[in-house]
Amino acid sequence: MDGIDISLVKTNGCNLIRLNKNYFHQYSTKTKEDMIKILKEDITFNLKRKKLLDDFVTYEHYLALKDLDIVKVCDLIGFHGQTIYHSAEESISVQLGNPKKLAEMLNKNVVFDFRSNDIVSGGQGAPLAPIYHKFIIEKLNLDLPSCIINIGGISNLTYWDGEELIGFDTGPGNSLMDDYSLHMFNKDFDQDGIFASKGIPIKEEVKKFLELDYFKRQPPKSLDRMSFKYLYKKLLKKKYSIYDTMATLSEFTSASIVASLNILPKKVSNIIITGGGYKNLHLMQMLRNKLKLNFLDEKQLGIEFDYLEAELIAYLSARSIYKLPFTFPLTTGVLKPLSGGKLYECS
Repeated sequence: MDGIDISLVKTNGCNLIRLNKNYFHQYSTKTKEDMIKILKEDITFNLKRKKLLDDFVTYEHYLALKDLDIVKVCDLIGFHGQTIYHSAEESISVQLGNPKKLAEMLNKNVVFDFRSNDIVSGGQGAPLAPIYHKFIIEKLNLDLPSCIINIGGISNLTYWDGEELIGFDTGPGNSLMDDYSLHMFNKDFDQDGIFASKGIPIKEEVKKFLELDYFKRQPPKSLDRMSFKYLYKKLLKKKYSIYDTMATLSEFTSASIVASLNILPKKVSNIIITGGGYKNLHLMQMLRNKLKLNFLDEKQLGIEFDYLEAELIAYLSARSIYKLPFTFPLTTGVLKPLSGGKLYECS
């Protein structure tokens, strides 16, 4: 919810060449506040309200792109939009954005709606990253099995052993920590995990968290950013110290990642952790202590982790154009490998 990541890449959906043209459009304070309000509203079926929000998000993307030279040279824009609601149980995933309007404003073809074809075909519509993570693992020629974990608002995991591609959401990622940091410290996130490092996790709360049905289920499985909100509210009512509460939320994330690795078919050789959680030094140290695996960082790999998700959407857009699959039985639960996305051509 901090802004829009933009990358120019050359890809046919099988290979990808980074052109080292990456940009970040930071939301204004007002925009960020509006986006947070959106998440708190139950607007899933309010079509009139959704149209206004679609236009709002689209205009933010237009502002992010309109002055960039890369728009002139690109053939295609992959536009994921802003997810506001995801429920595997209800077979619903809602993204804000008006791709047709963006195509017309920028005079470029736009690919959008990466999830709905999977959902109507029996899948959960998430996670979308595994096919791109597989490409990265193979491109880096890593020993198999290897694993990439993206710690965003929700954490998701990709496992590739040369035969099985598995992907699923592992747990809360940064979402609960960020919410608490904003609520108690007026900070968007816990910089370097400093607040969490000052506390001690409440063991009984962590135990209750790991006993939730979600962690007992085998993948494929997926989550919404708000999936653990009820648990978060219960925790806050118990009036633990602010640092112990933050430490407990941090432990939720690390413990759920460890639990997820334990249900994989084989022990992984290498692990790459990306997303905002990668910058949380306290969280990363906890994971290193618990997992004792070979962690690979962006300096070793020569990759800017901040732009992997932007690259992912470009990669999926090319796969959409060439009708290549990007969701699979062991990533979303769809019955067979499936392509998706819709092309909106500029008029």
